[in-house]
Amino acid sequence: MRTASEESWTEPIARWHATGDSNAQYERLQRCGELLARWPQLPFEPAPTDCFRVENELWIWQPGVGGIRCPADRPEFDAHPSREVAPVWFEQLVTRSWLPAMYPVWGRQVIHASAVFHIDSGDVIAFAGPSGAGKSTLAYGLASRPGWQSLCDDTLAFSGLDGTVALHPFKNESRLRPASAAHFGIAAHRPLPIVWPSRSLTLRLVYFAVGENTPAHNVTITPLKASESYPLLLEQAYALTLEIANNNQQLMRDYLMVAATVPASRLTYRRSFDAFEAVLDGIDAHARAVAHVGRSLSAAAS
Repeated sequence: MRTASEESWTEPIARWHATGDSNAQYERLQRCGELLARWPQLPFEPAPTDCFRVENELWIWQPGVGGIRCPADRPEFDAHPSREVAPVWFEQLVTRSWLPAMYPVWGRQVIHASAVFHIDSGDVIAFAGPSGAGKSTLAYGLASRPGWQSLCDDTLAFSGLDGTVALHPFKNESRLRPASAAHFGIAAHRPLPIVWPSRSLTLRLVYFAVGENTPAHNVTITPLKASESYPLLLEQAYALTLEIANNNQQLMRDYLMVAATVPASRLTYRRSFDAFEAVLDGIDAHARAVAHVGRSLSAAAS
């Protein structure tokens, strides 16, 4: 079981180095390191990404791009961008893709989810699901309503501590697809800063978003059993690799705690901006009701 002192860090220590020869370093890692995993190439990336172990260090490296070197026993990293890539693009790659996968090694989990919180109660509502499910749009829309505020986009960090789910800051920005940005009247691909609140937070509800073009209703919310939400949560878990047994076991325990203690529902909604406000009405009412029940149960238990 982790202790509170092990959860005290806010962000990993980062050291950004001058550009270098990323291909030469990649060749050295191939010779000297143990290949733990290879992540497939994404549309915006020039090559797949490899994860190596060299003694007590973990390296995430992409040929022609660069990578990061991380100790396995403490939250810090050295970033080594290639001289061929734009520094801003490289920093976004590290922050949004690589660090979420390193967090489980350092004792925290990161789920592929966008979230909002209620400014009065600190209740957190998370929208989980694969890319394109509408998580960011739903969260941004709800955060635009009175009482709600954005908490994270695509990366919600948490851990299990003393039988509860603790949420942790993770530096990120809200990013909307062009159609969503146009609906809200903001510039496409414009990153919107998110500030982590100073107040205490409680994860009250997880929605698994499913957007459909012609559903029977604007929004349908179906409660899920813990046995149903657990595999869905694991599908959205960031992980460096499942080859490190201790980290894998902790990941399974932490997500099991979320499934056992946080209500989850499947959120099927009409994927149309004409129906968007009606969808948000349904989510807003349901989220407030579930959060109220959760607070009442917590008060009774204490």
